[in-house]
Amino acid sequence: MYLVKSICQSVCLWRSTANHLNRSVTESGASIKQMDIIESYQGVAEKPERRDIVCSNTKFNISQEVDLVTAQALREYLAVVWDNYQAASKAEKGTILDELVRNVKIHRKAAIRLMNKKHHPRSHQGFKGGRKKGYSKGAKEHLERLWKHMGYMCPIRMNAALPSWIVFYEHKDFNSELRSELLAMSTSTIHRYLADARSALRRKENCGTRRGPSKHIAAVPIRPLGEMPQVPGHCEIDCVAHCGDSLSGTFTWTLTLTDIVTGWTECEALWGKTGAAVRVALRAIEQRLPFPLKALYSDNGTEFMNEDVLKYYLKGDHIGPIDFFRGRPYKSNDQCYVEQKNYTHVRRLFGYGRIDWEPASKMMNTIYRKEWSDLQNFYMPQQRLIEKIRINSKVKRKMSPPITPYGRLRQWLDSESLHKLDEKYSKINPILWRVKQRKKTSSMFLYLKENINKSEWGRMAQ
Repeated sequence: MYLVKSICQSVCLWRSTANHLNRSVTESGASIKQMDIIESYQGVAEKPERRDIVCSNTKFNISQEVDLVTAQALREYLAVVWDNYQAASKAEKGTILDELVRNVKIHRKAAIRLMNKKHHPRSHQGFKGGRKKGYSKGAKEHLERLWKHMGYMCPIRMNAALPSWIVFYEHKDFNSELRSELLAMSTSTIHRYLADARSALRRKENCGTRRGPSKHIAAVPIRPLGEMPQVPGHCEIDCVAHCGDSLSGTFTWTLTLTDIVTGWTECEALWGKTGAAVRVALRAIEQRLPFPLKALYSDNGTEFMNEDVLKYYLKGDHIGPIDFFRGRPYKSNDQCYVEQKNYTHVRRLFGYGRIDWEPASKMMNTIYRKEWSDLQNFYMPQQRLIEKIRINSKVKRKMSPPITPYGRLRQWLDSESLHKLDEKYSKINPILWRVKQRKKTSSMFLYLKENINKSEWGRMAQ
């Protein structure tokens, strides 16, 4: 659209000098209809400072305040010029083009293309090109609210989990039409609608792992490489530091345990990462697991390579046989299943701030053991890598459909254990659980701010 200030100047010129403009426009082939358009805009402007310009070989005074002319007036002007151009002779067309080029300040070829269009130019704002939006603005707003309730899932997992979550979603503006729109969205649509919200999330890392003593590392065999467990009970463990920007002093850690086959994950907060604290946390997590523990895979950090933990698992203190393995030094990908949970299950919840108040560990465990565990294991689908193929320099990965850990675990349980797990699943309301979790998290951070003035807080999880 050729809406530039030079055409604004021309319209202001016609409005301030109607008699001279009538003669000028008539000479250029325009009809008296232009005067009806211009008269509708007379009296809008005040009497600002004036300057002289030349238009159609006639000298006029024109207002420098050209911003009062609307885009609608310019569209109407182009429509009138187009009408006169179609009815004009060849000589008159040249005059009209000269006048249009002078007023609009465009190239003459552009003016010719504009006047030679087969269809009449719109005298009003037309519909912009492109496909119509398939979903309403309200659907996008409720999609973002659900995304926050669902723990900021990726679009693929969210699309799979949406039918089970939307049953519990309630809002005063939410109706059946919006529900149908959300359920009809594809994965790519969810990805596109959540692009702005997802870009606002940031992450950063801080590592507190220190290599354990050589005598303890030598006592633990390296995990079998290239062998994938086929039954639940083979779990990876790792620790996450809530240290903020400094690893000095004593602060809270989170112990994360993830089952390799099902993805079932449990977390436990501990004050400091001594061997005794890690052993107590592992015992508490093992009591909550819905399946027997068969093998543990850890890194080479001091929190696992110590006398307390090794005595518990390798020297017979643990009830029942269990295998204990470690990954290769400086190969964090050996613990890939639990490493990815450090962000989704810990950082997303408690952020990167320093938590160095001991009662906060107990408050964190009330969240980990109830709402957070139920949400992550019963209502948060996960994808698993099925196949990885290298094609020249690219790697193509084939992923499984998103399924919750609860859904994967069902086939491995006996009838009694399955009945208990189904009964627990039927009592969980994910929306209510999310509200409770956020209230507990907000209360915990409020207590921390009131009781600890020395802590430096980073971004806290939503």
